[in-house]
Amino acid sequence: MAKIAKKAQEDHSNDWLSTYSDMVTLLLTFFVMLYASSSTDEQKWQYIYQAFQSHGKYLNEYVDSPSPTIDEGDGTVSEEPETNGGEGNLPQSFDQLYHYITQYINENNLETSVSVENGAAHLNIRFDNNVFFEPNSAVLTQAGKDLLNGIAPGITAVKSSIRTCTVSGHTAKAISEINDWDLSSDRAVSVVKYMDFTKVLDTEQFRTKGCGYTEPIADNDTEEGRAQNRRVEMVLLKNDVDFTDPEVWKDILKYDYGIDLDNYDPDGTKTEPEKVPNDYAQAVIDRLDEMYPDTGSGGLILGPAIPGDYDSFIISAEAEESEG
Repeated sequence: MAKIAKKAQEDHSNDWLSTYSDMVTLLLTFFVMLYASSSTDEQKWQYIYQAFQSHGKYLNEYVDSPSPTIDEGDGTVSEEPETNGGEGNLPQSFDQLYHYITQYINENNLETSVSVENGAAHLNIRFDNNVFFEPNSAVLTQAGKDLLNGIAPGITAVKSSIRTCTVSGHTAKAISEINDWDLSSDRAVSVVKYMDFTKVLDTEQFRTKGCGYTEPIADNDTEEGRAQNRRVEMVLLKNDVDFTDPEVWKDILKYDYGIDLDNYDPDGTKTEPEKVPNDYAQAVIDRLDEMYPDTGSGGLILGPAIPGDYDSFIISAEAEESEG
């Protein structure tokens, strides 16, 4: 009698891989759907990034309490808190950055060496020279780095609202073995190089300025005055401003073009309102021409693309030649 051959047993040990791969595919499809239906908020991502980088030291409403806050006054939902600043909360607008830095200064007892001024379109942070540097040195000290690290998260959180960050170095008019132009310029560059290295802002947003002793804020004849004149200033220009506000224009002319209308006195008596003199107006026009140069294509010369209520114009090069 012949024996019945045993049926070979099938190997089912890897069947779970099919189920697992199906699950991963479905999860991937689900997250792709979520991403496609969402809108990316660069500022929120920046807040989350800052929270991870600081190991929870700096928080904000999107990380600390993701749910929107409710205004009890009118029952509306708001994504921005009424106040923000200092350690623990990152600013969420350019205007809140002033309160953030002021609170940081107060919490770290820096009132005698760091001051901050808020303007219509700018924020000016003034640092005493000894905060960042040793005498006659342009090497940033560790204390200076720590101070920059302290205010950096707030600046980075609102970098989309910042047009430029200009750092200027200033010396005092006194006998020194170091050239004032070299020292003031090198100090400004040292601060910007560190901020650029630590990615506080984009490289294109930084500017440096070496002023020597040409812009004193105190009397150079006294030691106290010379100490005040030795300083580093950081001016942050606001990106989104109201161009109908005269104070905004004063800020832009002063900090972007070096035209200080407050110190302009056309008649020497200050009895008439300040006005921009003709040479200053031409200086602004020349600067705009540099920032927005003429471009031409196809035999056409295009006028400067200046933002604002300026009419654009196109002049035919051939027409100019025929008139000539």
